[in-house]
Amino acid sequence: MSLFIGLTIAGLATGAIYAIAASGLVVTYTTSGVFNFAHGSLGMLMTFLYWQLRIADHWSGPLAIGAVLLVAAPIVGAGLQLSLVRWIDINDTGIMLVMTLALLVFGMGVAYAIWPPDTARALGPFFGPSAFVTFLGQRITYEQLLCIGLAIAVAVGLRLFLFNTRLGITMRAVVDDRPLVALNGWRTAKLNALSWAIGISLGALAAMLQATLFEDLSVLNLTFLVINSFAAAMLGRLRNLPLTFVGALVLGLAASYVTGYVHTQSGPLAELETVLPTLFLVIVLLALPSVRLRVGAPPARRSPRIASARVSGIQSVLVVGAAVVALPFLHGTNLGAANQGLAIAILGLAVVLLSGYGGQLNLAMYTFLGLGAWLFTKLSPGGGLGGLVLVTLIGAVAGTLFALPALRLRGLELALSTLALSELVWYVLFNQNNVMENTITIHRLRLPFISLQGARANLVFLAVVFALLAFGVATIRRSSFGRLLAATKDSPAGCATIGLNLSLTKIGITALSTALATFAGALYGSTQQQVTANDFYFYLGLFIVLIVYVWGVHSPMAALFGGLSLAIFPVIAPHLPAWASQLTYLAVGFGALGMVINPNGTLDAVSSRVRAAWENRQIRRPTAAPLREEARLLGIPADS
Repeated sequence: MSLFIGLTIAGLATGAIYAIAASGLVVTYTTSGVFNFAHGSLGMLMTFLYWQLRIADHWSGPLAIGAVLLVAAPIVGAGLQLSLVRWIDINDTGIMLVMTLALLVFGMGVAYAIWPPDTARALGPFFGPSAFVTFLGQRITYEQLLCIGLAIAVAVGLRLFLFNTRLGITMRAVVDDRPLVALNGWRTAKLNALSWAIGISLGALAAMLQATLFEDLSVLNLTFLVINSFAAAMLGRLRNLPLTFVGALVLGLAASYVTGYVHTQSGPLAELETVLPTLFLVIVLLALPSVRLRVGAPPARRSPRIASARVSGIQSVLVVGAAVVALPFLHGTNLGAANQGLAIAILGLAVVLLSGYGGQLNLAMYTFLGLGAWLFTKLSPGGGLGGLVLVTLIGAVAGTLFALPALRLRGLELALSTLALSELVWYVLFNQNNVMENTITIHRLRLPFISLQGARANLVFLAVVFALLAFGVATIRRSSFGRLLAATKDSPAGCATIGLNLSLTKIGITALSTALATFAGALYGSTQQQVTANDFYFYLGLFIVLIVYVWGVHSPMAALFGGLSLAIFPVIAPHLPAWASQLTYLAVGFGALGMVINPNGTLDAVSSRVRAAWENRQIRRPTAAPLREEARLLGIPADS
């Protein structure tokens, strides 16, 4: 009985932290229409700022807490809303999610740059070790009581503020009808800034409680604390604060009871406590009715040009030619990075196919990459070509099986479910002793009459494979199936109205993309020859999606530039100043944030400007024919 009481109190404290974090998510979504994936990342930054003030700079506890929660967090929240979030079209769910994911990655990069991970840091409890009360023989610390009390205060306070005050009701009305609120004399931008200030402050409070209660000051753990709060927020359908609060408490209690009664020392069940919130999120997404996200007019922006077959063919030839020309200049680390980049670029083609053409945001791409590498070792121990074919077929089957339960999910819910899936697979499969916890060796692919054992030969082979696949992906876009994908992406309701089979389309594009991703994983493993579970860590799927969006998710060439960028950044970073040491995080995050200016990506922006400059030059450039005709009419010799 005493153990049950202790676990219950611990679970309530943990659930209280989830409730506070989820409440911040609900506030920002309810009042601005933007789902903030960066909620945990921003809370993590504020927690590290609290450590800096409290521990490093020796501020008093109350002063440091006040400076973070009442000054820094509201300024960051309001500043982000006024400078960035207000320009996001909430009707464009894809760009909205990509922008907040970019904030997540950029925030992690800032934290790693300012507070390097090689230095140990810790936050002690707010109260001393002797600060506890005894109940039925169990110690209940003041920290636990503080978490529970603050969660109750936040839930009650937000409910009263949002539903019983004129300001709160107006804040909720902004997302439903912004022009009408503006006509009544309210500054809608300032109202949204206030909601983001409140939301980020609640995220910071939750992260600080997490860091002090569990004495865990980790960039990764604090950032992805938000996944746990996602489950509670989605249970409340992103609007119902009481249901969100109940869901968070249930989740905290379940995690605590698993720790006390079910936890084992080895096997997949050893990670049950870690993956329980993620599993809860998947169940909520699949079992409960979909969240009714705001639906308005399609985003008004110029559609990117579709490359012709001739242009796609020229691009493919140029890719192979560039690889051959670059061979004499690549050695050692640079040669390895080029090989790795081309393998990742093939994965990027799967992102172009699924997200650029199909409009579906899948954050589990690195999971399928890892699955392909692992399957290649099992199905083709010697690197045979038959194993590569089997890996691709299994990837297509896995994509079909994944698409079946996810048919009803799209936009935000699909992104959440794929992120949760990637975390589940990493902990339950990849991180096991008999899978990839230790380094596994993968043989190079063996082809008839061709040796790929050398890095240079492998580079040319990867370039040829990428060129062929890029041409194939572009051909799909020009086909009738590609036009169906484009129509489904622009207006699913309209396609369903005229009788198009959206389910079959979604299954088909998902199967194609996952087959391509597992194919890329086999080639990635064959190229690297040694991989570990950390090579496919679940959050790495964010980087490939974001970098392809940065370059232009509608173009296969974006996959090439994206893959090479992710491979080259770690090579360049050691030669840069200390503040730029986390180049991958900073460049990917900042580049994706720039999509506010160029929603279609960098390649499209550059090609559009070049095309406009060429057209202006052609208009201004006089031609010889009119001059000769004018000379003939005037009786002047044409050569004079």
